[in-house]
Amino acid sequence: MALTFLAMVLIGGIIAWKVVDSGFGMKWLAQHFQKQTITESFHENVKRIASTQGDVLELATLETEETVTKYDTKTLFNDAVYLGTTVAEIRAMVVYRYHLKLSDEWKLTVENGRCVVVAPAIRPSLPPAIRSETMEKKSEAGWLRFNAAENMAELEKGLTPMLERRAGVPGKIKHVREASRLSVAKFVQHWVLKEQKQHEQGGIREIVVIFPDEPSVAEASKLPATLNLEVRAD
Repeated sequence: MALTFLAMVLIGGIIAWKVVDSGFGMKWLAQHFQKQTITESFHENVKRIASTQGDVLELATLETEETVTKYDTKTLFNDAVYLGTTVAEIRAMVVYRYHLKLSDEWKLTVENGRCVVVAPAIRPSLPPAIRSETMEKKSEAGWLRFNAAENMAELEKGLTPMLERRAGVPGKIKHVREASRLSVAKFVQHWVLKEQKQHEQGGIREIVVIFPDEPSVAEASKLPATLNLEVRAD
């Protein structure tokens, strides 16, 4: 009888566990016995407020997935003994924003209905925004290394400065160049239409935008129009 009773208890326990482990069982337990409290708090400590002095024209945004990896390798006796490599990696979506300064040098020339604009340089708006909800972290210590947590902490600490440096590299600027070119053309278009009224008089039919690291104004006649005002003017 004792063995029978023990067997019944074991079978009953297994059945109960299967029910609880199933989606239905967990849902039933959550509804009748589980209590969950989520509390969010926010504390603001303002460190700095600065005005742009109305000197910034926003041009473009670039959202990209960045993967940053930090390797820490240690050896002994002039690399004779390898003690392992600790690897820390962070992957996240990052939003880069780009602008130009209105107070920088501009050059506008109009010839045969074509307005050629040599605009100021494209600048990154710092710091870039890290989409924290997309962040993934991975850390792995070498076979004789025990510093995985420290390596990850150092990578996290240096993440924003690293992304700030990447924001201004030529590859990033190249990605946003055409979107920035169109933004400058739209800005000039609205300024020309509002202030000079040349387009209404048939003075300007198209706008060409050049940045300082591109061909000079003398070669602008070979460049396609950034914005054709005869096709669309809004």
